[in-house]
Amino acid sequence: MILNEIKIAWRSLLKNKFFSLLNVFGLMLGFTGFILSYQYINRETSYDKWNPNYDRIYQVGLTANGGYSDLLPPSFAPLIKERIPEIELAGRKVNYNYGGYPMFGESTVYVKNTALIDSGAAKIFQIQSKTGPLYKTKEQVEATLMKENLAKVLFKESDLKFDEPIPLPYLSKSMGLTENIYGILDDRKKSLIDYDLLMIRETPSELDSGNPFLFNTYIQVKEGSDIHSITKKIDKLYQDEIAKREIMAASSFTHGSIYLDPLANLHLRPKAASATPYLIIWIIGILSLIILVLASANFANMIMAQANQRVKELAVKKILGGSRWSLIRQQLLEVLLVTSIAALLSLILLILTGNVLQKWFNDDLKEYLLTKTSIIQLVVVIVFTTLLSGIYPAIVLSGFKSVNLLKGELTSGSKKSTFRNALLTFQIIIAVIFITGMIVVRQQLNFVQTTDKGFEPAQVINFKGIGLYYDAKLDGTYQNLKVRLQLNPNIESVSSATNIPGEGEIPPKKQFSYSQRKFDLDHIGIDAGYFKTLGISTVTGNSTIAVDKIVKDTSAHYAVINETAAKSLGIAQPLGTKIAGCDVTFEVIAIVKDSKAYGFESLAQPALYSFKDECGPARYQTTLMIKTAPGKVQEAIAAVTEEWKKNPSSESLPLDYTFMDQQYALLNQKQVQLQTAFNSFTLLSVIIAALGLVSMSAYHISVRKKEIGIRKVLGASIKIIFLQLNRPFLRICILGSIMAVPMAYLVFDKWLNHFAYRIQIQWWYFLIAIFIVLSITLLSISLQSIKATKANPMESLKDE
Repeated sequence: MILNEIKIAWRSLLKNKFFSLLNVFGLMLGFTGFILSYQYINRETSYDKWNPNYDRIYQVGLTANGGYSDLLPPSFAPLIKERIPEIELAGRKVNYNYGGYPMFGESTVYVKNTALIDSGAAKIFQIQSKTGPLYKTKEQVEATLMKENLAKVLFKESDLKFDEPIPLPYLSKSMGLTENIYGILDDRKKSLIDYDLLMIRETPSELDSGNPFLFNTYIQVKEGSDIHSITKKIDKLYQDEIAKREIMAASSFTHGSIYLDPLANLHLRPKAASATPYLIIWIIGILSLIILVLASANFANMIMAQANQRVKELAVKKILGGSRWSLIRQQLLEVLLVTSIAALLSLILLILTGNVLQKWFNDDLKEYLLTKTSIIQLVVVIVFTTLLSGIYPAIVLSGFKSVNLLKGELTSGSKKSTFRNALLTFQIIIAVIFITGMIVVRQQLNFVQTTDKGFEPAQVINFKGIGLYYDAKLDGTYQNLKVRLQLNPNIESVSSATNIPGEGEIPPKKQFSYSQRKFDLDHIGIDAGYFKTLGISTVTGNSTIAVDKIVKDTSAHYAVINETAAKSLGIAQPLGTKIAGCDVTFEVIAIVKDSKAYGFESLAQPALYSFKDECGPARYQTTLMIKTAPGKVQEAIAAVTEEWKKNPSSESLPLDYTFMDQQYALLNQKQVQLQTAFNSFTLLSVIIAALGLVSMSAYHISVRKKEIGIRKVLGASIKIIFLQLNRPFLRICILGSIMAVPMAYLVFDKWLNHFAYRIQIQWWYFLIAIFIVLSITLLSISLQSIKATKANPMESLKDE
């Protein structure tokens, strides 16, 4: 029986090839948007889910004054493991943040993605070696691993078994430093711990070795543990043992409290970082479902549009005893066949174009297309689309009386007509919202790219890690290099700093005192050329200070604050102002303009710039910033290269550099991805809306063909008939547009609120969207209307 119904459904599709193709094409667009979006969502939400202890892993952080930090002293993780019995494992991680990590093997490689973890973190995140056990002997205390593609570049093929650890020079051949490589990292699914080079070793605490670095701290709790109770215990331990230690003394989080962030949150919405990736996941997921609903609504209208060709077939089935349920079942089976074909074609299309789509996803899409999760999602959405598209037409068409069907009367009453119009209105609303959104997203990104940032990244080149190869004295070899480069006519200015705009590392918050009050300020360590190199304007005072003055005044500490800090502290004139912090007293010499150095999503924070290492000896100024003369980029690079060759460490080590404006643009990478997605979904929504208009106009004309014939016989002109046919659609278009405007404003105003610096939504955004939708409406329905007005009226009246 089912096979017979499938044959009937297939014959029905072949009988109406044009509408069948339109149906399949419209649904294929909807399925393509859905599959593509949910592969991205599946990938982004899959991080560490494969870990059997996923629900028991947390990151330990600090919160104070509404802010969050995920950095803690290295001694804290072992202390937690030792003192709190509910903790099964505790581990630490710190990234290498000084540019590429140079390694010298068969080739010289700047390893761009390097981190150090301890054995506790290795166990928590299930780190394994592809070349044998992680620890091959009891005496082994470290286990540095690297990815296979990197190992093949650095080692001979015969060495890749790693029967013994192989030493590799790193940082510089002349320094004599070597790193023992113990093996190749085992292939891993998506994880927070994903590095090309992973140094696994026990990290001494700051008390034992003077270790000045702060680490990410992770814990794995025992099954059934009370997280609230554990948080309290860790917080008490922090207050009693860690908060007063020297390494935390100057931090604004000294008196903060502990929070635990579950592993499930750490990739998309960590408390200590932006939640933009999580927001984008939701936006893309909702947009893809909307597109699918649009396609389903469009399909439902198409079914009704071609139903007049099947009235006699339905009548005969009813007369021969076909029940209403059998007719509904047959209709749903036909819809299921179309949706299945559309979904299959979408899947094949995406598999064939997976390598092209990889450029947008920055990953191999094919890896997620045929997973169990993806197949289940696709099956569910096929059933959902079948019911959404087919249930209304099936119920309506099966409910007509046999007598009326034999007469060719397919009109379904004002209520049913209203429902179809509502579906079309919905499509218009969504199209207007999508087009408005595309304009808003484009305008906001254009605003981000072109508005004043408070600093000028153009013509600035970042030479990463170069400061590691010179001494850090104020008047030492690093400063001498800057002086020599400054004399080059192709270079306007030279500088270095602890935090570089666009590099992604946010300055630490330190606690300062002024006028018997305490304030949290971002701290950036700079040199004398910083403000000139970045083009940061001085509001008042003199931000230019001679290096000789800084060197000679050994007991003096000079600082510059930004406008936001001056406002927070209530400082109008900097001269003579003293601010205490980092165990010294700073003399404020200038107030400078705020800069959006770390993006547009957060307001410029109150910041203090100082010229010595008062607030952290481990915060090295390793990146050398060069402001080139206009059009002299290559000459400036050549000048730095020539100077670099004079350094003993330059052997086999080319310079590692990037352009600041390109690095800064990467801060908006997620928003650019959102723009790409929005443009794609807008195109899909417009095409589907156009298909809906074509199908609805075809249906509208089919039920009015006798009326059109009578009007023509009675002398109505083509113009009058054309206007009569188009007027209902224009009303729907205008009504949908009016309803869409407030919805679009509310949705995109809320999205813009995620930016601290944003555009204001303009009235002409909506006008452009409405004009585009109106133009598409006229184009879509006019083709059908012109065809109907030119038809021979005798064709529609001959049955009468």
